[in-house]
Amino acid sequence: MNESAQRCEEQIISLFQDRETQVWQGWILKKMGGRLLVYPLYYKYSQGNIPDNIRKCEEISRHSRLDCVFRIVEHTNYHLSSILTDNGYVLKECGVVGEWNLTEDTGNLYAPKKPQGSLFLKNGTGEENAEYVMADADTVIGIKRQELLFLPDGNLPDAGIEDILRFSVDNGVTRILADIPGKNELPEQYGRSGFYRAYLYRCYQKEDTENGFTE
Repeated sequence: MNESAQRCEEQIISLFQDRETQVWQGWILKKMGGRLLVYPLYYKYSQGNIPDNIRKCEEISRHSRLDCVFRIVEHTNYHLSSILTDNGYVLKECGVVGEWNLTEDTGNLYAPKKPQGSLFLKNGTGEENAEYVMADADTVIGIKRQELLFLPDGNLPDAGIEDILRFSVDNGVTRILADIPGKNELPEQYGRSGFYRAYLYRCYQKEDTENGFTE
């Protein structure tokens, strides 16, 4: 099991406390953006028949009128990937998670209080204890909880990454996780900014040969 990637996924999931979540046979099911995302993080603890568990997830997604998507981290769940394929699932998309940690060197690099553009913090609601990094009144760039910042869509321009790093140093962020969909490797601009490739993930969804991807 890729334990470091599992811990990162757990942290990412925990940032979305406002999204409905279920746990089924050791799998975490979360309603996210029109999809029921299944995170099989605790696959080795799953009980029962795996194809039956997959069908249960599909039943929950149909009831909620959501696409059923399995998100599998690299170096884990090879057996589950093949079972999904045998049950009509195909690779729908992939992505890479990049990680950045504050060091003395990067702190010194961004220490001068240069303008950080229009980025600002907006307090979350309820008990989620999170703040949102906003580019403007309606655009969420990231979610901040204590010293962690998560970028849910890491496809940012070079200048955007620099602004985020400067913003992070100025606002007590010591660690950033960036989910970069559609990539197999960490984009060059992230490497230049001090990020490293944490892990790759793949998303599987059932395909209807006549009508495309199913719900």
